[in-house]
Amino acid sequence: MNGLLSVVIITWNAGRDVKACLDSVLEATAGLPAEIIVVDNGSTDTTGAIVRSYDTQVTIIWLDKNYGVAYARNRGMKTAKGDFIWILDVDTIVNREAVVVMLDYLKNHPECGLCSCRLQSGEGEVQDSCRRLPYPLHKIRNLLSGEKGRSILPEKIRRQIEKRNEKQFYRKEILSSEPFEAEYVIGACQLFRKTILDEVGYLDEKIFYGPEDADFCLRIYRKGYKVVCLPAYHIIHHYNRISNKKIVSRMSFLHLKGLLYFYAKHHLLISNPYNQSTDG
Repeated sequence: MNGLLSVVIITWNAGRDVKACLDSVLEATAGLPAEIIVVDNGSTDTTGAIVRSYDTQVTIIWLDKNYGVAYARNRGMKTAKGDFIWILDVDTIVNREAVVVMLDYLKNHPECGLCSCRLQSGEGEVQDSCRRLPYPLHKIRNLLSGEKGRSILPEKIRRQIEKRNEKQFYRKEILSSEPFEAEYVIGACQLFRKTILDEVGYLDEKIFYGPEDADFCLRIYRKGYKVVCLPAYHIIHHYNRISNKKIVSRMSFLHLKGLLYFYAKHHLLISNPYNQSTDG
């Protein structure tokens, strides 16, 4: 395999996840030309001490506070020396097969700008990691069909919304073994050539936490590349989604702010870059 792989992981109060993640990445990339970059977003728990114990195996970038997902990942990507960049969430457990297959796919498919694989929980539950763009209607349905909707809606209505909401995901495709295109894949696992950054730019730092992954994939699509998922291969993702814990919180506010910025930036309230119904 030719080409250095740069693995970029950001941490923020991730003491319960970071060791398992780093151990899995080190095992998965053993013997491969790879570097691991950890960017700590001002953690105040045990994360710092755990990351320091790997200082001979990884490159560590310390930030003095939480600057957001995009800013931190950009610091890692700008430090990266690799021909390929693999963005990972710290709550993932990876394996060698998945990374080797994704790298080979990128090398053999120049039309692919970014690829991912299937994400599933430790118990084997397949996650909705491949999605259509987060249009306002989709986000409203996400809210009403989930746990928050249970407290404000009759169960029959909530289930109807949940059923209709399924159209924004690629649930049939993710259970197949064939590669497929998606409008975007979540930032928990994204692999791409570093040269794509010269064409589309880095992550948008005006988005603190939220649709920076969708924004990145959309910019890749607009440059004529495909965003592809390889569902025959998987990694584990524990999915510690902080914006779902409380409706009213700082992170929920920053997520909403990022969405509104994303809609305005790409004119998503009045147009659809994929020329299909946003009701789907």
